[in-house]
Amino acid sequence: MREKKYAVKKMGKIIKAYCLGEKTPMEQELIKEGAINIQSTGTYELFSQEAVNGIGQIAYPGDYFKVDTVDGKHYPYPNNRDYFLKNHRHIQGDEYEQIAKPLEIWQAGDEMCEEIQYLLDKKKMTIKEDDPEHFFNAFLWGSDLSAAKDATIVFYSVSRSASGKITDVDFNFVARPQFESNYRLCDAEGNAI
Repeated sequence: MREKKYAVKKMGKIIKAYCLGEKTPMEQELIKEGAINIQSTGTYELFSQEAVNGIGQIAYPGDYFKVDTVDGKHYPYPNNRDYFLKNHRHIQGDEYEQIAKPLEIWQAGDEMCEEIQYLLDKKKMTIKEDDPEHFFNAFLWGSDLSAAKDATIVFYSVSRSASGKITDVDFNFVARPQFESNYRLCDAEGNAI
């Protein structure tokens, strides 16, 4: 059995986040840039770094978004409202402190784990061994997303049946630069390793 790996968001990290539909200056700027599209259904399409197939991630009014900036280009990515509010403390304006809790992670090269095997078996994720730039692929946030081989898979939750069998896995890809900037490796209790 593989040894589980964990990471935690860097404690005390202050981030900026924006509530979709509140017409914040950042939301308006990203709409003008084409990084956020408002759909005819009232949903939002956000073009994150992982939205490489021409279709953005789908979010709803009231959900939050954060922004990665790479070489001057903005890449918004959604956060479900309930998850965001449980894992962030409002400071002022658009500033929030991330509440750190250890999350299990998996990276290419790690020993196969039950969660990854479940995702592969259920076709919730595929791995393209011959394409390191689009190595991890999954349908997340209403879009086909892809991440490079050096990205990290973060497991937000794993649902199990009464017998302990996995019934669902809530996960996402985190690009390597964002992982290195925003996370630190830890043990299951959150202690640095």
